[in-house]
Amino acid sequence: MFMKSIPENFKAPDPESEYDIQLLKNIDELGWYNLHVSEEGGRPAFAFSLGHFHKKNHPEIIVIGLPAEVAHQLLNIAVVKIVGAQEKIEPYKKYTDFTEGLSVAFVPVGLEHYGEYLGYANWYYGALEKPFPAIQMVWPDREGKYPWESGYDKRYLSIQQILGPMP
Repeated sequence: MFMKSIPENFKAPDPESEYDIQLLKNIDELGWYNLHVSEEGGRPAFAFSLGHFHKKNHPEIIVIGLPAEVAHQLLNIAVVKIVGAQEKIEPYKKYTDFTEGLSVAFVPVGLEHYGEYLGYANWYYGALEKPFPAIQMVWPDREGKYPWESGYDKRYLSIQQILGPMP
C-alpha cells in the first residue's frame, strides 16, 4: 500500500514560491523541514515534518493540538531520538523516555487524512507512484492514558484527533 523506500531517482518538485525555495533549501541542507498549520474552522493546529522519508527513509511525522513551539520541539526531538537513530517505530507503543516528563506513542496515519493534513507533503512527494508513509505522534491525557486505553479522557479527542486506526 505505502511506498517502502524512496526511489533513488526521486526528485523534489520545482519551487513555486519563495516559501517553497526556503523549504526545499532546508530539506536539502538539514534533511527535513517542519511545517505548522494554525487552528482554523474548529480544527486544531498541527505540525508535521517533511523530508524524513526522502532523506532517511523514515515516515513523516505529524502532531496535532499543541502550540507551534511545543509541536516543533517534539518533532525536532523525534529527529534525534527516532529518525536520526534509525529506530523502527512500533505503533501504539509508549515511548516513556521520549522527553523529560512526557511520553508519546505513534499511530500510522490513514490515507483518508492525507489531503486535509499533509498538503505540502502531498506536493513534495507527488511524483511517487504510491503514497509516502506518515505517522502521528500522539500525546497522552493528564493521567498518562492514550485514546486506545481504558480511562482515557475523551475530551482530549477534540484537541487531538487520531488520524489512524485504533488498536
